[in-house]
Amino acid sequence: MTPEELVASLAPVRVPESFARFGLQDAFAAVALGLVAGLLLSAVLRVVTRRRPRRAETARQAIAALATCNPQSRLTGLAALLRDYGGTAPPKLDAALYDPAVRFDPAPLETAILKAARSRAQ
Repeated sequence: MTPEELVASLAPVRVPESFARFGLQDAFAAVALGLVAGLLLSAVLRVVTRRRPRRAETARQAIAALATCNPQSRLTGLAALLRDYGGTAPPKLDAALYDPAVRFDPAPLETAILKAARSRAQ
């Protein structure tokens, strides 16, 4: 017996006519599933493509927030930022951190933080 003869001798599929017919309810179900899939895809794409702040921008914001602190707290915060970004400490920073009487200009430290943030961003 050939495969064609075997297929011809099989009985036809017995499915109720209402089950085999594509109706309005089936169309609504397909549209609803498409909308749900679109919403899920939209949520995933929103998470994946959201804007992430740059490291230099985040460093600038942190430096600006520390500008309102007292000098010793500001210096400590700037040193912590420099450590987090992996920069090199300017001269006399150690003495200024441990001795409040030592005068230290925070501008070179801020520059070192921003330089480290830019170099790590690339």
